[in-house]
Amino acid sequence: MKKIFLSIILCLLSFSLIACNANEPKPGNNLSIPDLTAREKAILENSSEHSFLIDFNVDDTYKEMSVWVEKYEFGKLVEPEMGRMTTAVKDNGTIIFTTSKTVAGQNPSMFNISIQNDAGTDTATYPETIDEMDSSVWGSAGKLKINSTKKLALASICYTSGNEGIHSLSTDFYGDSDSHMDELKKYDVVYLLRSEFTK
Repeated sequence: MKKIFLSIILCLLSFSLIACNANEPKPGNNLSIPDLTAREKAILENSSEHSFLIDFNVDDTYKEMSVWVEKYEFGKLVEPEMGRMTTAVKDNGTIIFTTSKTVAGQNPSMFNISIQNDAGTDTATYPETIDEMDSSVWGSAGKLKINSTKKLALASICYTSGNEGIHSLSTDFYGDSDSHMDELKKYDVVYLLRSEFTK
C-alpha cells in the first residue's frame, strides 16, 4: 500500500513540475535541478528519506535514455545496474529518485526511480538493505551537459561508519566522475544515480 501511495505522490509531483516549468525556455541537451515550491519540498520530505529531482532537455537527435543506480563499497563497484530502466525520450522531462524505509527503525529501504516525459511515466522500484551507519551525506549535480558518449553521475548517497565529519562528493566529481572515482574510497557505501542518453 505504501508503495502505491508513494508512486501516486511521485506522479502528481512530476506533473506539477512539468506544469510549473512549461512556459520557461528550454535550451537543449542538458540536465538541471528544478526549483521546487515549499509544497513540493514538503511532499518529498514527508514521503521519502532522500529525494532527487533532475530535469532533462534534449533535442530530437536523442531517442532513448537509461537510468540506474550503482552501489560501491569502499570505492569498489559491487552492484553495477540496480533498477536499470530505458525509455524513449522527446524534448524534456524529469528524473525522480527517492529512498524510503519500508518499516520504521529497520534496515530495508525501498529505492524508487521514475522517468516522466511526454510519453508518460516509467517507474522502477526495488528493495535495498542499508546497514545502520554513523553518518551519511547526499548531493547532486547542479547542471550537466548531456553527451551521448558519457554515463553521467546525477546524484549520490554516501554512508560511513566513521565518526569524523564527512563531506558530499565534489562538484568536480559530477562534472567528470571517471577522473574522480577515488573520492568514493572515503565512504563505506555509496549509491550513485547514473544516466545515459543515446541517439
